[in-house]
Amino acid sequence: MNAILPHFITCIYTFLLCLGPLLSRSQTIERDLSGSWGFQTDLMDFRRGSLSPRYNHKLQDSIMLPGITDDYQIGYRSPYRHIDRLTRKYEYMGPAWYQRDIEIPAEWEGKQIFLYFERTHWLSSIYVDTKEVSKIDYISVPHNHDLTPYLQPGKTHRITVCIDNRFQYDTHKWNHAHSEFTQINWNGILGDIKMLAVDPVYINDLQVYPQLADKSIRVKLQLNNTLAKKAQTRATFHIAGEGINIEKAVQLSSGDSSFTLETTIPLGPDMKTWDEFNPHLYTINCALQTNLEGKDYEHSRETTFGMREVKQGKNHILLNGRPIHLRGNVENAVFPKTGHAPLDDASWERIMVLMKTYGLNHLRFHSWCPPKAAFRMADKHGIYLEVEMPMWGKDAEPEEKRFAFFRREIQAILQEYGNHPSFILYCNGNEITGNFDFIEELTAQGRKLDPRHLYSGSTARTRVPSDQYYVSQQTNKGPVKVYEGLPSTNWDRNNESDVDVPVISHESGQRCIYPNFQEIEKYANSPVEARNFELFQEMLERNGMLDQADQFFKASGALTVLEYKAVIEALLRSSKSAGFQLLSLNDFPGQGYAPVGILDPFWDSKGLISAEKFREFCAPTVALLRYEKSAYFEHEPFTAQAEVYNYSASAIRRVRPRWWISDEKGNILRKGSLKMHSIARDSVSALGEFSVSLGGLAKTQKLTVHLAINEQVKNSWNIWVYPPPSPIMESTAEVLYTKHYDAAAQRHLAEGKTVILTPSPNQVKGRKSVFHNHFWNPIMFAWPPMTIGCLIHHESPLFKEFNTSYHSDWQWWDILNHAKVIEMQGAPEALRPFIQVIDSYDNNQKLGIGFEAKVNGGKLLLLAVDTEKDIDNRPATRQLMQSIDAYVKGQQFAPKVEVDESFINSFLSK
Repeated sequence: MNAILPHFITCIYTFLLCLGPLLSRSQTIERDLSGSWGFQTDLMDFRRGSLSPRYNHKLQDSIMLPGITDDYQIGYRSPYRHIDRLTRKYEYMGPAWYQRDIEIPAEWEGKQIFLYFERTHWLSSIYVDTKEVSKIDYISVPHNHDLTPYLQPGKTHRITVCIDNRFQYDTHKWNHAHSEFTQINWNGILGDIKMLAVDPVYINDLQVYPQLADKSIRVKLQLNNTLAKKAQTRATFHIAGEGINIEKAVQLSSGDSSFTLETTIPLGPDMKTWDEFNPHLYTINCALQTNLEGKDYEHSRETTFGMREVKQGKNHILLNGRPIHLRGNVENAVFPKTGHAPLDDASWERIMVLMKTYGLNHLRFHSWCPPKAAFRMADKHGIYLEVEMPMWGKDAEPEEKRFAFFRREIQAILQEYGNHPSFILYCNGNEITGNFDFIEELTAQGRKLDPRHLYSGSTARTRVPSDQYYVSQQTNKGPVKVYEGLPSTNWDRNNESDVDVPVISHESGQRCIYPNFQEIEKYANSPVEARNFELFQEMLERNGMLDQADQFFKASGALTVLEYKAVIEALLRSSKSAGFQLLSLNDFPGQGYAPVGILDPFWDSKGLISAEKFREFCAPTVALLRYEKSAYFEHEPFTAQAEVYNYSASAIRRVRPRWWISDEKGNILRKGSLKMHSIARDSVSALGEFSVSLGGLAKTQKLTVHLAINEQVKNSWNIWVYPPPSPIMESTAEVLYTKHYDAAAQRHLAEGKTVILTPSPNQVKGRKSVFHNHFWNPIMFAWPPMTIGCLIHHESPLFKEFNTSYHSDWQWWDILNHAKVIEMQGAPEALRPFIQVIDSYDNNQKLGIGFEAKVNGGKLLLLAVDTEKDIDNRPATRQLMQSIDAYVKGQQFAPKVEVDESFINSFLSK
C-alpha cells in the first residue's frame, strides 16, 4: 500500500499538469479546500504574540474543515450545569490555528488569487509562509482574502489561518451572532472553503435594482482592473427565468483600477413580480470579456433577484404597491443540533416551510445576520426577512473602534445580501441605547447605499429621523405590544399603532411553558446539553412531584397556546398595525432559558397544537369575532361582531359567512348566516353582527362558537354558559361554610363533620394569583408570582358541575384573578391540590389554590378564592362554588390525606 501511494500521487500530479493549460483559459478557477487541515489551539495566544510565527512551525494536530472545534471535543470540558442556558460540552474561546500546504499552479500567473471562507467566527488572519498578510473581522458576511501579492504561481506555500473567536470589539455579549446563549461562540470555518483564481479584470460586485414602473432592472457593476491599463471590455448580461430569456451587451473602455458600469435592461411585458404568494425569481449572469494589450481576459458573475419594490406606507409596509401585514417570528440563532447556524439549503428550507405551515410570512433575525442559504430559501418560499447587525444594548455608546466596525458591517451586509428579494427590512440591532446620532448616521447611510430595503434605527427604543418602520412595544400613543390575551376579544391596538411610520409589535407572546424533560435525550449528539433540565428534574423529584412533570408541561403548554391565539387575533384585528413578531414559535434556550414556543429548540413540534389548528388564527385570511366576555349566565345573550382579516393574494368574491354554536359532542345548538359579502384584500373587513339567546341550552357547559367565511377559512372560540344566580355556600348541620379557621371550624372538624374554608385572599399568606403564565422566563425576569399556569385535577368529582379541562381556560379568568396561591411545601407529599398552580421550573414548589384533606377527624375543603366581591356578576366563580357544594354534600367527598392543623395555620393570617 505504501509503495503504491507515491506512484498514485505522481499520476495525479502529471494529470493536473496536463490539465493546467485548459484550466488557465477558464475565466475562474476554484479549488475546494475542504478536508483535512493541520490544527493547533493557542489559548495563550503565544503563536501570534510572544512567539514569532517566522519559524513557520508545522502544526502537529489535524481537523476536518468545514467544522468547528466542538465537533472534535477540543477545548475545556465543561463540568458545569448552567441553569440559565444549555451547557456547551467543550468550551474554547481564543485563537486557533489551521494550516495547509498549497501548491499554486504555474498557470495562475497573472491571476488574482483569493482565499474564501463562507463563515468564520470572528477574526480570520492569513499567514503566507512566515508573514501575516490579511485580516478580516466581519461577523455577518464571508471572508474573502486577497492573497495575490503574496503567492507565487508554481510554488507551494504554507497557508496558516488564525481564527480568533474572542470578542474583537467591546460589543454586547448577548447578541446572537456569537453568544453562548444561542448559537455557541464557536471557533472554526464553515460552508465553502476555497481558493479562487480570476483574471485581472473582474467583476467585484453585481447589484440589481428592480424598477417595476417600466418593468426593467438597473444593473450596477463594480469592476476591478488590477493591471491599471486601459482595457476594452464587453459585458454581456443574460437574464433568465419565468418565461424570460434576455441578453444585452454593453461596451466600455477604462484604464482605472476600479470603475463602475450601470445599465438599464427592460424585462418586457411577461415580467412577473415577487411576493409571498408568487415568489418568482430571475437569474442574471454577467460575462465579462476584456482585451488588454492583445490579451483576452474573462470573468463572470451571477446572482438571483426578484422583481419587487418595498416602500413605506401610512400604516403598512408596501410591497409592489400593496400593503402587506407581517405575521412574523423572531429567529434567535437557536441551533442546538450543530451549535451554529446551518449553511446548507435543506436546513433553511425546513425552517421556511415550517414558517409557511404555521401561517407566518416574516422572520426577524434578532441581532444577527444569517448566511446566504437562509436568503436563498426565503427567496424561494416567499418569506419576508428583517436583518440586523450583531448590535444590542449599549453598543451605541461612544467607542470609535466599535463604531467603525458597525460602519463596515452594515455596508458588507447590504452588498452581500442586497439582491435577495426576501430582504425587505434592515434594522441596526436590538433594544439599543447610547448615542442615537450614531444610530441615525447608520440608518441614513443604509437608505443612501441601498434603497431596496426599508430601514429602522433600533427595535423597541429611541426613534431616529430616518426610520421607515418601527418595531416596538410602545409608541407615543401607548402600548402596541400584546404579550397576553383577555377573556374578551373586543379590543385591538389600532390607535396605538397609528403613528407616522408602520409599526410592528415587538416580540409578541412570550408566555412560559414548563420544560418537557423528554427533550433531554435529543441533545445526545449535539455540542450542547440540557443540563439545566436535569437540575429542574432533580428539584421536582426532591419536592415529590416528578410524576407530574408531563402534566405540568401539557397544562402550561395548553395555556400558552390559548395566549398565542388571543395575542395573534388581537393584532390581526388591528387594521392599522403593520404586523407582529412572535417570541417565539420555537423555544429560546438562553438568557435564563425561555421555553415559550409551540416548537422545541430543534423546530420540532411539542405536540401542543397542530399546524392546521394554528393556521385557523394565523394565516393570510382569518375569520375573527369581537365579543365582550367568555363566561355567561344562560339568560344573557351572546353577541358578536364578525370580521375577516384578508391579506391573501386576492379578494374573496361573494361569500355568505356562516356561524354556529356547538356543544362538546359536536351537536349544533344554534346557527345562522350573515349577509353576502365581497371581501377586499389587504384589509380587515367588518362582516356584521349576530346575537343569540343562550337560554335553554343546558345547566352548565362549554360551548364553541364557529365562524366560517368559506370552506377554507374557519375559526372558533370557546364560551361557558351557567345557570342563573342561586343561593350558594349555605351551611347545614353537617357542612359548615366559613371564612375563618376559628374555634367553631375546629369544633366542627373534631365532630367528624365537613368544613368548607374560603378565606379572603388578603388573609392568606402566599403568592399573588394570576391567570397568565410567567413572562419570557422566571430566571431572567424573576418577578412575582413566578408561576406558569395551573394543573386542574379535572377528573375529580368536585368538578362534576363545573366544566373544565386539565388546564386553565378563559372561564378560570375570574376565579384566578380573585384568588391567592398557597405555598404547600409544608403539606404531606401525598397531598395534591385540586387547583394546582405550577411553580417556576427553577423552584418547583408545591402550590395550590384549593385542596381537600382530613383534619382532626373531620373533612376540610379549602378554597383560597374571594367568594363575595361582586359575586352575582361572576358566573364562573358562582358555578365552581355550586359544584363544590354538590360535591361536599354528596357521598363522594372523602379526603384521603391527613394534614396537621399547624399546616393550616401556617398560611392563614391571624
